[in-house]
Amino acid sequence: MSAKNTTPELYDEVQSEEKLSQEEILMNENELLAGLLELGGRKDEALSYHKIQIKRNGVVKLEFRIRPVTEDETQSCLKMARKYATTRPGQPKKVIETNNTKLRSLIVYTATVDEDRAKIWDNKSAQTALNILTGWEMVDKVLLAGEKDKVIDKIDEISGFGDDLEETAGN
Repeated sequence: MSAKNTTPELYDEVQSEEKLSQEEILMNENELLAGLLELGGRKDEALSYHKIQIKRNGVVKLEFRIRPVTEDETQSCLKMARKYATTRPGQPKKVIETNNTKLRSLIVYTATVDEDRAKIWDNKSAQTALNILTGWEMVDKVLLAGEKDKVIDKIDEISGFGDDLEETAGN
């Protein structure tokens, strides 16, 4: 014997809640899309830039802007900072060393806004005078360890590291 639904009101109430949820989702879909698009393009927006000032003896010696870095950019920096053992063809590369000094300089270089990077880190006259070849080497040559550490901390902060999920969701 099959059981009959003796409370049709309850069934109708559940069904109307489902419809309401679907309507709410459709109403919020445009907001959701706008939020996704905003977050997806945020790293290159001027609003996400942060000004860094390097002071020595109370005098500003250098000023540049940084932006958040993506996970892909961080991984790219990590690959460039690693040394790999030679392996047989077809075998995966084996990491034998990671140069943390180079990694940190690469991250600062990558996070620097393009316009500032070209003027400061990729400045050919300064590179020639300091006898270096690349922009990340300029970062390493110019910034003291503690200065670089503070810049890295700021990059991590604006890139979302250290935030609580609730704080990030609320922003």
